[in-house]
Amino acid sequence: MKKTLSILLSLALLLCVSCAAADQKVALPDSRYSLTLPDEMEYDGPGEGEDDAKFAYVSESLGLDVQFFCQPNEKGATLQAMTDVLIAKGVDAAVYRISGVDMIAYRVTDPQDPPEKGMKCVAYVLLDGEAAQMVCFWYANQKAADLSEKIISSITLNP
Repeated sequence: MKKTLSILLSLALLLCVSCAAADQKVALPDSRYSLTLPDEMEYDGPGEGEDDAKFAYVSESLGLDVQFFCQPNEKGATLQAMTDVLIAKGVDAAVYRISGVDMIAYRVTDPQDPPEKGMKCVAYVLLDGEAAQMVCFWYANQKAADLSEKIISSITLNP
């Protein structure tokens, strides 16, 4: 009896742990692409201004905010042309292939936050049809920065 109870308890704990470690698949706005985010990240809705994110996911405990933007690419700008503009503005930017998808990666800091407390951002831009998708990872510490790399590497083209 004790052995059976012990096995059942072990299975229940295993199920709880696997449920707690679940991930969620999130589609980029109006896109064929999706990313896998940790389950503890919560949907934060759309921004309110014209330049605000279509939506965001946040986690204070992880020290990470992920913002999703989508803008029309009416003039058909290439990733290299966009990168050249960023570089001309003094931004460290380059085109990378991440999980088979070409995208721009660049880093910025929030100029409105004090340097000792300000969050940093790594942003990625990819072309999707006639739109430019941008995913911005605002991170509070190195662990969150490392997590952002894992998340962007989960990018998948949906069938």
